[in-house]
Amino acid sequence: MGFFSSVWDAVKTVGSTVARVVKKVYEVCTSDSAVDAYDKLEKIVNRQSTYQTPPSDGAPNFYGETNTSQIEKKISQQNQLIIKNESALLETKKILALQVELVRLRASADLIDRSMKNVKIHASSLSVHYQNMRNINGLIDDVNSLRHGLKAVISTINYNANIQSGADSKLRKIEGIDIEKTEGAISQVAAYDAFDRTRELLRSEVIDLSEVASKHLNDINNLKANAADLGGPLGTQIIEFVDKQIAPIIKKAESAGLLLKSEVSKLPAAAREEDGSLVFENGSIKLGQVE
Repeated sequence: MGFFSSVWDAVKTVGSTVARVVKKVYEVCTSDSAVDAYDKLEKIVNRQSTYQTPPSDGAPNFYGETNTSQIEKKISQQNQLIIKNESALLETKKILALQVELVRLRASADLIDRSMKNVKIHASSLSVHYQNMRNINGLIDDVNSLRHGLKAVISTINYNANIQSGADSKLRKIEGIDIEKTEGAISQVAAYDAFDRTRELLRSEVIDLSEVASKHLNDINNLKANAADLGGPLGTQIIEFVDKQIAPIIKKAESAGLLLKSEVSKLPAAAREEDGSLVFENGSIKLGQVE
């Protein structure tokens, strides 16, 4: 881990990286909503979810029957009805299981959508903090130049006043003006602290995004397996919808998280104490790269 001599000297070297990270975030975090895709799939499944008992003429009246063939016919009809009901119940049970799985996956998709939004927020905040550091550094340079000039002017005027002053002179020296630097009035350290904490928030968010998306892709395979077990037109429709409408969104989110993790790792990170305070080395903040 390398260290830098000053806060601004270190951070200004990665100005292009900050700009690239922000640009890349808005390029890769623009996919469609995963939640919206699941809402569409739920509507498809819900249309098949209502189990209806097949119509029946009622239980057969065996006691009133005297013809053996009629009794056997009634029994056969009832057996067929039982088989039909069992098949319908089994299909309904599988559909209900799919609906439960969809509810869980929708909640996971909501985490992915929110993570994508948070990545954008943190990236924008990082850019703002970086610009603030540039402004603060420029302001400090300007104030120091002005302070140096004022010292020279006051010193020259007072020197000339001392030379020209006599017994009846009304010349007055410039006195009582404090132009010395006030420590803490403008803090590069505080500005970098905010920048670094935002960098860490962004880094954590993109890691979570890639991990949640990766796990979600495995769960999608389970959903497809359940749909294949269901079979029929509905099972085929679910598999096709997942492959064409949902999987591409999740894969893009996973790729975005991995790509941005690599980009964010190029930003300088501050060493911190256990209580979160910045670590100083030779009068400067101890900086390095994220491992």
